Amino acid sequence: MNFSLRVDKWNLVSEKGLPEDEEWCFLVWKTEEGEFEWSVGGYSESEQSFYVNFGQGGLVLDAADVVAWAVFFGDETFTVQ
Repeated sequence: MNFSLRVDKWNLVSEKGLPEDEEWCFLVWKTEEGEFEWSVGGYSESEQSFYVNFGQGGLVLDAADVVAWAVFFGDETFTVQ
């Protein structure tokens, strides 16, 4: 089985701001090494944080570190063959 995922619409934080509270989304952030990473996470407006990497020890990512996001189950295309 071949599986592909394509996100068609990214929202740049600098242009669109952050997602709504408790929104699940794909997110992209820049690491201290200058690399871009991505994951799926939930946004907490009250804590200004994203919660990502569920089941892998967890990671809390400060909202200020996120550069782009896309609505989960809204802006992506899944293909399975």
